[in-house]
Amino acid sequence: MNDHTRSSRDWSCYTATPAESLALFEASRGCPVAHSDEHDGFALLLDYAAVRKAMADHRRFSSEPQVLRPMLPRKPIPALEMDPPRHSAWRAIFSQALPPGTPERMAPFIRADIRSHLARIAPAGCCDIVAELCEPVPAETICHLVGIDQNLVPGVRRTAIAMFAAQGDPDLFGIRQAEFGAVTVAQVHDRRANPRDDFMTALSTMEVEGRKLDDADYVGLLAAFLGAGHHSTTSAMASLIWAVFSDAGIRDRIAADPTLIERAVEETLRLYPPFYGFFRRTTCPVEVNGVELGTGEDVYIGWAAANRDPAQFDAPARFDLDRPNSRHMSFGFGIHSCPGAGLARMELKILLEELLTWLPDLTIVEPVPPFRFGGGDYAFLPSLPVRFTPGKLEERS
Repeated sequence: MNDHTRSSRDWSCYTATPAESLALFEASRGCPVAHSDEHDGFALLLDYAAVRKAMADHRRFSSEPQVLRPMLPRKPIPALEMDPPRHSAWRAIFSQALPPGTPERMAPFIRADIRSHLARIAPAGCCDIVAELCEPVPAETICHLVGIDQNLVPGVRRTAIAMFAAQGDPDLFGIRQAEFGAVTVAQVHDRRANPRDDFMTALSTMEVEGRKLDDADYVGLLAAFLGAGHHSTTSAMASLIWAVFSDAGIRDRIAADPTLIERAVEETLRLYPPFYGFFRRTTCPVEVNGVELGTGEDVYIGWAAANRDPAQFDAPARFDLDRPNSRHMSFGFGIHSCPGAGLARMELKILLEELLTWLPDLTIVEPVPPFRFGGGDYAFLPSLPVRFTPGKLEERS
């Protein structure tokens, strides 16, 4: 084995920071398949071609039993940690909540929520924009989507964050999951007694695999909605603000040409994916880059590494508004790709539109805290201090 392989031996998201992880991934590119001894040992796929191929091959790279390590005392996350034939029935639940046209239907709610928060923070001239904007807006969006009462959003968000943060501690995770369930499942029970025209009501009477959903199912489903729709979008929003407003040239170019907003969103997602990757388990012997992997081996599918593969992207570490097609892996690929990708993209687009309209001189207050891992390989900016010209929002039009 070469030095590159040995450098990955003690890697996991619990032993390295996001910055250290990216450096290690780059150093390991010369190795066809790197390996870590953490979590009882696993292979790391880091190049774009291998990552894309593995993500498309659920028959040989299974999402069961779980996609994060260490393993936790919980039921599988619906659809995400299920392969066919189970996958289709559970994926259909998310499709019911996210029918075609959902991003466009949700856009007015998203814009109104963002503008409401901006009106609240604008007079101060400074804030931690993660806490004041990036954290609440995605939670509000998901609650609009499924029908959770708005007055419950702070409690849902608080218990969800605590649950996800406990991913590395199986005992604590069970406690935090119960707290999350107490807040959210009560809403499902309420809809069963008092039906409304919302997804929570549909969920309260739903059947899957020939049986009615139970409370554990509700917890798993709602955790999936909040994990994908809130937690990861919060990270992406903070990264987008940091990437655009920390460089006046990038900010001013997008302000002058708003058609670049979508490219800014895609470059942010490519360079700063909210999740650096997920695990798979091989179901049979499989060869990757000339290396034989046996049956039942854990394999880390490195999205962040694939997104920076120089064989796929020119100058991969550069934020490039002229990149013609990023084709990043940040929403996954294949049957387990994120069903809410379109909604997340809409949230990010509207966020940047509103900031450039109402706080165009927003600047980042240095130093910016580094990205951290939390609750598995979820990467996020813990805070992002910003400043701007103070004043009431209605006076800026």
